[in-house]
Amino acid sequence: MHAGTMWWSSVAHTLAAATRVERRWCEPRALARATVALVAGSVIGWAIDDRMAWAMMMVGTFICGICTILPATRNRFSISLISGAAFTAAVFAGVYLHELGWWVLPVLFVGAYVAGLWRAFGVVPGIRACLVVIGAMITADLSPGIDQGLIMARWIAVGAGMVVVAQFLPPYGPRHHNQRRTLAALYGALAGYAAAGSAGRLPSTPFTLARTALGVLPAFARRPAGPLFALYGAAEEVRRALKMTAHATDVPRTAVAATLNAVAAAVRSGRATDLDTAFGSPARELEHWRGAEADLVLPRLAEALDIARYTLRRSDRPGEFEMGEHHLVGFPAGAARFGRQRLAAELRPGAPLFMNSIRLAVGAAAGEAIGRWIGDFGGHGLPSHGFWAALTTILVLFPDYGHTLTRGWGRSAGSVIGGVAAWVLLLPDVWNHDAMVVAATVLALLAFYVLLMGQWVLNIFITAWIVFLIGGIGLYPAAEAAWGRAADTVVGALVGMVIFLVLPTYHHNRLPELLARWVEAQRDLFGALLEGYARVGAVDPAGLGTLRDRARQTRERLEAAIGSLAHEPRSHRARWSATELAAIQSAVFDVGRAAALVYGNLPRTRSDAVPETALFAAEARDHLDRLAEDLALDAPLRTGDLREAFDRVASDGRLAQLTDPTAPDGISHARSRALTACLQTVTSVERLERVAMGRAA
Repeated sequence: MHAGTMWWSSVAHTLAAATRVERRWCEPRALARATVALVAGSVIGWAIDDRMAWAMMMVGTFICGICTILPATRNRFSISLISGAAFTAAVFAGVYLHELGWWVLPVLFVGAYVAGLWRAFGVVPGIRACLVVIGAMITADLSPGIDQGLIMARWIAVGAGMVVVAQFLPPYGPRHHNQRRTLAALYGALAGYAAAGSAGRLPSTPFTLARTALGVLPAFARRPAGPLFALYGAAEEVRRALKMTAHATDVPRTAVAATLNAVAAAVRSGRATDLDTAFGSPARELEHWRGAEADLVLPRLAEALDIARYTLRRSDRPGEFEMGEHHLVGFPAGAARFGRQRLAAELRPGAPLFMNSIRLAVGAAAGEAIGRWIGDFGGHGLPSHGFWAALTTILVLFPDYGHTLTRGWGRSAGSVIGGVAAWVLLLPDVWNHDAMVVAATVLALLAFYVLLMGQWVLNIFITAWIVFLIGGIGLYPAAEAAWGRAADTVVGALVGMVIFLVLPTYHHNRLPELLARWVEAQRDLFGALLEGYARVGAVDPAGLGTLRDRARQTRERLEAAIGSLAHEPRSHRARWSATELAAIQSAVFDVGRAAALVYGNLPRTRSDAVPETALFAAEARDHLDRLAEDLALDAPLRTGDLREAFDRVASDGRLAQLTDPTAPDGISHARSRALTACLQTVTSVERLERVAMGRAA
């Protein structure tokens, strides 16, 4: 295919994605509190008859309200307090930055770079950090002087404070709401996987989100949340049991899925009745289920149900739950530590987060400079500031090509539509200050409600809100605001998209390295698991949790990169076709299933130990190490060694032929299970090698 055609195809993909409306809704309680804060700020500003106070309070409540509406893992009080304090400090700093003139650009460069790095703590924290930088830009650009700027900053701080106060309003919901929400999503994902059987894949993202949500709890809150940690541990056991029985034909998958969905619904709602009445016939079907698969799955389901019932019925008496240290094993010490680990991994040239931070820094400074240079668009916009252009550039730039171009097109289209709509609405000469206040408040509320529906939908209401806000102040004609906001947004979006194309991150070119990093994680995980057959307790639970978490994170990065490829120009495709990538994803999942089988058959008693598998563990580690090296260097893959190593260990009588005179067939069940787990490891790794070499699976 011609290179030009490839680029046009990529543009068409991003344009189609930009116009898509997402059916995603904000959390109702968070939305209600943000609504109360915004309406209160607007009413108070109108009542004191101070237009500047009204506008600035609306700005404070709107931006800090967005910070509380976005999905979170921490509780709403800490989010509102931290976001409000950081945003207010940035607004006050911007008052003094205004005096620097063009020298504000280096400060903006540094601030945007730090905001880009903050994404190491998650996508939403990264967006909140960008909003803090935008807070500094508001007063740095719009402040007419220090005295007037400080007045603006104080009213913005009042608006931010109202958002904090609104978080104390009822309804409060169950304790640890965010942790319950992520656990419910986790059990929902397990239900989907149980229903799909061997044809389905269980994503690792719900596990990572639930682990992170539990991990951010401070030390004093962990024991009261003990049942939630136990629910996560039960989910891990259910996951392993489902993987080990994925190919079984007599599993009542509908009943298992119904049970898991009932747990998810009850944990989400906080009502024990949802758990007791959600499944009738599925429960009876499970009661009559017999066989080896039932012995694997049913105890795990029973444990999840028991913990869920305890959590829902005795959440007011958490001290009665027998909290063991094993419930906390493997969880990060907090979001800060998790973020530092992610930050350390990304702070290297070429890493997506590092490159995105550079793009953000360059884009913010360039957007501000170009916006100031353009000025007021020949009298058709607001004079002498590049705030909206820089703001758009910051919010458009994401670590991948698809999201950046999609957001660029979406924000541009939404701003143009919103600007035109606001201009048309303002044509009749019927708008006094009171009408402007009402219209601006309604438009801001609508922007809250469509926050997660897509950039173009959101920016229709944000642009119209800003036009009416400026019209309500009366400093500039609203028509100029309608034109200037839309034009600045288009300029900022173009700046962001051009900067990405000049300093790109194409995931096609990163796939071999990402697959190599995942193989390295599996190398360490398989090594620890296979060596765990040496004796009971040979596996360190904390260390195993860390290795499993690392394997999940590397798999998520690989899957996220593969998911981004549809939008990228095909000229940047590296090593594998779309069909081959689908086969690689399937093989990756099979390797994960093999790890679950190895873990599920670890020795529980001294007689179950199979020390001879340590010989195979060393061979598996060496082979996966060579495979990772070949993938990272994009070199021909060296294959076949692992099968030979396994055959050598088995044929020498050190694994398969070790007999147990007490066993009916002469081979102990423990050794038979160890042999099966090792063989499954071999076949799954061999399949991965075949598809990575471009051969049929």
